Amino acid sequence: MTGSQDRLYELLPAIYRQRDAEQGLPLQALLRVIAEQVDVVEDDIAQLYENWFIETCEDWVVPYLGDLIGYRPVHEAGEPGGVKTAEERQRNKILIPRREVANTLRFRRRKGTLALLERLAQGVAGWPAREVEFYRRLSFTQHLNHRRRRGGTVDLRRGKDLDRIDGPFDELAHGADLRRVASSRTPGRPGLSGVGLFVWRLRSYSITQAPAYCDEEVAPNCYTFSVLGNDTQLFLRPQPESEPTDIAAERNLPVPLGRRAFAAHKAEYYGEGRSLRIWTGEPVAPAVPVAAPLAAPRAAAAPAPVRVSRRASRRSRDA
Repeated sequence: MTGSQDRLYELLPAIYRQRDAEQGLPLQALLRVIAEQVDVVEDDIAQLYENWFIETCEDWVVPYLGDLIGYRPVHEAGEPGGVKTAEERQRNKILIPRREVANTLRFRRRKGTLALLERLAQGVAGWPAREVEFYRRLSFTQHLNHRRRRGGTVDLRRGKDLDRIDGPFDELAHGADLRRVASSRTPGRPGLSGVGLFVWRLRSYSITQAPAYCDEEVAPNCYTFSVLGNDTQLFLRPQPESEPTDIAAERNLPVPLGRRAFAAHKAEYYGEGRSLRIWTGEPVAPAVPVAAPLAAPRAAAAPAPVRVSRRASRRSRDA
């Protein structure tokens, strides 16, 4: 806090300032020197308050805050030292980054919350993840006055729900599974105390404007997305979550792009900056591509609509 250099002098009564002016302003010069030291003390007090927070503290305070919350640096990189010299402070700044200490503090504050498991998987291993409370998938009789959102009965007409059985987005009701979730032989899932974390360990990479492969043996208008000519799986381009406390949805994860999901949400998956786009000299309009089973375009002989096919197998891994 830096104020006027005469702020202390201006607090004096007018009679003292008048007599000081008659004598050449010696009192004003003295109070200016004192005001400089007052500014130093006030700035130090203000900085002491800022040092309570990882976002605004000084660099030398970061190791102390990290030790206070139990942050453990990488031992192989070296041990933090003192803070007396500039070299020691710079070394500590490298060994104990402010961002990692801030993330550790954020994890401590959110301890016990569901979304924390997803953030830990992303922060530690770099794996996108989704947390699932298995008790929400148990089937039981609900009271009509206290209904809760639970898994529903199986509808054989809804192929999208059938594709999601035992996956991270399963919405069907299950019976209670008494086996342990951590069992190494036959792990159980639906239960009152079961919480599962599905992670995607395989990465999906973007391929932009790659040439399509024409399978002339099938038809002159039959193309595959893979330049090798094989049937390959398309994956969703994940969108960032709006809030850090949100549970990851399907649009936030690199899940396989299914034909049913593409047909139902084409505007979200097709277009510039999205998961899929087709060029034929110029970008194809969103209304042209049609999702179909894998055998459909191979049996078609006429080049009527552009069809998008995919293999039914899933390349994502869950744990």
